[in-house]
Amino acid sequence: MADVWRFFSHEDDYPDLNEDELCQRLGHALSIPTVDGPTHDGTDWAAFDELEEFFRRAYPYVFETAEVEKVDHSLMLTLHGSDQTLRPAMFMGHMDVVPVVAGTEGDWTHDPFGGYVDGEYVWGRGALDMTDQVVGVLEAVEYALRHGWEFRRTLLVCLGQDEETLQSGARAMGRLLERRGVRLEFLLDEGDYDVVDASVYGAPGCHCMPVGLAEKGYADVVLTVRSAGGHSSNPFGGTSLARLAKAIDRVASDAWPVELIDVDRTMLQTLAPHITQEPLASLTAGGRAAIDANADAIARVFAATPALYPLVTTTVAPTMIEGSSQQSNVMPQDMSATINFRILPGTTMDDIEARVHELVDDLGVEVLLDRSVSNGPSHTSRSDGVGFALLESVASRYFCDPQTAEPLPLVPSLESGATDASMYEGVCDACLRFSPFVADADEIERGVHGTNERITRRSYLQGIRFLIRLVQEALL
Repeated sequence: MADVWRFFSHEDDYPDLNEDELCQRLGHALSIPTVDGPTHDGTDWAAFDELEEFFRRAYPYVFETAEVEKVDHSLMLTLHGSDQTLRPAMFMGHMDVVPVVAGTEGDWTHDPFGGYVDGEYVWGRGALDMTDQVVGVLEAVEYALRHGWEFRRTLLVCLGQDEETLQSGARAMGRLLERRGVRLEFLLDEGDYDVVDASVYGAPGCHCMPVGLAEKGYADVVLTVRSAGGHSSNPFGGTSLARLAKAIDRVASDAWPVELIDVDRTMLQTLAPHITQEPLASLTAGGRAAIDANADAIARVFAATPALYPLVTTTVAPTMIEGSSQQSNVMPQDMSATINFRILPGTTMDDIEARVHELVDDLGVEVLLDRSVSNGPSHTSRSDGVGFALLESVASRYFCDPQTAEPLPLVPSLESGATDASMYEGVCDACLRFSPFVADADEIERGVHGTNERITRRSYLQGIRFLIRLVQEALL
């Protein structure tokens, strides 16, 4: 039994949902290997075409009703509402999935692209990130249209092609909408997939669901050192590996400032009534005024806590090294290392590049910030608008504390990972990252981008109920 199930409520809503058919359709989508290649031209776009054809067969009401546009290999569906005074809503996601690491296929209980469905789970790459939510959105909209519901508010469904790599699909759709002068009321994209134990914030016994209002930036910086190599018996002046190692150490050891940013403060403001453990209890007592007054002290507490550390600083992680010698008595020649930065809002990519140059220039190290795969931090979305209120309303019905029957609080949060949502900031000030398709923490840690990715049938159905209700409250 999944622990997260105990938070489910009103599982008897929409009794005509056919669980077996829903899970089989998800399994079929998971069987189509929409894996990004290293480049646009290196991607098997035939798989994406196959997925689109499956969607057209499986969701005829959606594709017959919607204005369907292909933007490269991404899909933009517009379902026009009757009231043009209402700003549109967007449900979005990405159709691509990460590959399975070569050589680990045998570690999977079931074929990662088999779409296997048993009595408890739907298995496959993308079952949590995020084919479940993409298919769930289509299921919810199909349900609404099949039941004759008429939309007052226009709905856009935007499905990107390469969130896991270049994000070119979402970027192109965002720019297209901007050129058309579209302004969204809110959008819903993937978020964390779990119910969070708030004890890490000093609130034992409290559970919450995060809504990502902002996300950190992403930057890859490549350090390169060049040398003639040679025999290891005469390493006069140091090897390229030694210089590169020194450069890596300087960059990785250089701590970035620690700051409690606005979205962190809003999160704590929501949790403050539940925080009872020190040191945060005293620092947050009194709500937002106390949090603002004690922001530096709270930031230091976060920085010393592994789970909270990424929320208050730019992080630096060396991840790749290339060019090593293949024999111990041969000095390497040209070597490079990639260092990944997750950039706290308030810091820019230019700041990253300038600081790395300053740290390593005396070592004769070349510095390249790869802007083709890098993005600055997102804006912080509003939590006082229609979209957040709708999420709170719907979540209050489907996710409740089993002891008190009180709704789980929705907590504004900062996403450390990247999503496609930020590609739409030009048309939306309420980019909400939230997933109702929840799983236990160990499932998420192992399965998202890992081995044996799967979702329970029960969680999948609860997520679909959530989305159907959101359609009702947001669009009708």
